[in-house]
Amino acid sequence: MNRLNRDRLVMGRLAALVVLAGVSFTQAGTYDASPEALAAIRLNYQAVTQMASEGKMLKLTRDSGCLNVPDTVRTAWRDGRGVIRKYTTEGGSDGSALSVSQYYGPDGRLSFALVQAGAVNGTQVEARLYYGTAGNLLRQDERTVHGSGYPFGLLARNVVQFPDVAFNAPRPCP
Repeated sequence: MNRLNRDRLVMGRLAALVVLAGVSFTQAGTYDASPEALAAIRLNYQAVTQMASEGKMLKLTRDSGCLNVPDTVRTAWRDGRGVIRKYTTEGGSDGSALSVSQYYGPDGRLSFALVQAGAVNGTQVEARLYYGTAGNLLRQDERTVHGSGYPFGLLARNVVQFPDVAFNAPRPCP
């Protein structure tokens, strides 16, 4: 086989892989950030918030007493089937504080996270993160609520996909 034919064969195989990957990607629908998909995520958030406020979930809290870590206080809300539907962490340092509230669907998959950060200079930042069924980030809305700014870093890094593991993790103290 000459070089030209071999290059065509390689390009043909590459094109086939791209098409197949595109088909499975489309069929899976995991990157659907349509208004309908985001509305479904908001409905789950509202349902979980309502169940928590009505006392329909078991609330468990762990306070490690650690300083300067983002998850000093961990709280998990379990539905009647034992699935964590809401998981929050709170923590911070002398200069800043962080609160992360995560909401999970009935199947235990992460669907939404609200991250709120504040600093001693008065800066407040809020990030709303919407997740697809495969755990991928569909949309991120981040805004400075107040203040001149603070180097909080990437807020999404504080979100956890597996709340059972995070809740039961060892104390985060250095």
